[in-house]
Amino acid sequence: MATTRNPFDYGGPVSGASFTGRRDEVAAVVHRLRDHIGVVVTAPRRYGKSSLVKQACAELERQTPRPAVVSVNLLQCGSLSEMSGALLRRLYRVPGGPWTRLKQTLPGFLRRIRIQPSTTFDNQGRPVFTFAPGLGPEDASRVVDDVYQTMHEIGAKRPSVLFFDEFQAIRELHPQLARRLKALADEYGNVSLVLAGSKAHLMESLVLSKGAPLYNMLERLALGPIPVEDWVPFLLRQARSAGKPFAEQDVALEVWNQAQPVPFDIQQLAYESFNQATDTITQAALAQAIDGLIRHEAADYAKTFEKLSAGQRRVLKALAAGPPASVGSAEFATAVELADSTSVRKALKALGELELVVRRADTFAVDDPFFAAWLRGGGF
Repeated sequence: MATTRNPFDYGGPVSGASFTGRRDEVAAVVHRLRDHIGVVVTAPRRYGKSSLVKQACAELERQTPRPAVVSVNLLQCGSLSEMSGALLRRLYRVPGGPWTRLKQTLPGFLRRIRIQPSTTFDNQGRPVFTFAPGLGPEDASRVVDDVYQTMHEIGAKRPSVLFFDEFQAIRELHPQLARRLKALADEYGNVSLVLAGSKAHLMESLVLSKGAPLYNMLERLALGPIPVEDWVPFLLRQARSAGKPFAEQDVALEVWNQAQPVPFDIQQLAYESFNQATDTITQAALAQAIDGLIRHEAADYAKTFEKLSAGQRRVLKALAAGPPASVGSAEFATAVELADSTSVRKALKALGELELVVRRADTFAVDDPFFAAWLRGGGF
């Protein structure tokens, strides 16, 4: 049977055929972006926050009038110079911007920017804007101001979206920019400011907790797990469309069982199972995929485990063995050989900040299911 490319995508944000579930959440975001309402998307790491926004923007782009979307991943910007250049590149490529109606399009665009960048051209003839290393916070703020004001102008006639992904990275790039964004959001109401971030405690301090710079400025959308009722048909459909179907529905369900509830992990396991399979995805192919994922990451798992304190290691192993009745009980503290529940809470807090442990369904769990399998298998 002829096969096509692997139909499962886990390497980054997905949309279109690679996106599944979250119909209500996508619709909610689309409605808010259309009405110039800002949104902060919250969820544990790898739950698909960026994918949700990407899918919502893709659906919005199929409507009339077509939106203006500028998105920047701050974690990919190592400096204010890179962030400012990325903002200008995305803004210039917005279809139907007011500068596109001028005879001299590029000069017309640059007249809107007070801090002038250097301009080169890529192999497609599109301008690339860069700033000299060491661009200061004040100049970077002016670039953001000019981008925001221009998007506000565009937003008078159509949806206008400014999306900062991995927003927690703003703390290291420009500690005061979050407050500046609040002032801009107050002044320019035609822009939907959208934020997402993977560091929960940092997003709390920037956006969600009382006293945060952007507190109560954006509507919060919290993502939960995608139901199995959405996952299994998606897995079956994707594999079948690529010419290598699941041998039976129970195998697709087992992919979900082994990797749930994180969308990234489910897609990754489905991807590896598809690669391991010959004609159909069998239980044997799934088992080989799990074994391969664990072996591939074993060295990194060992390094991570070795850096933990002895108490943290014991807590992590106990969680990997299965959800305890209560991590706050004296019995759990005794089982992990810690003095009391206060010591357990300290270990859980440290493991949470390292993104090794997350809270799910009113209990704690090892975030990475394959790390948990490695721990259960005695890989350490």
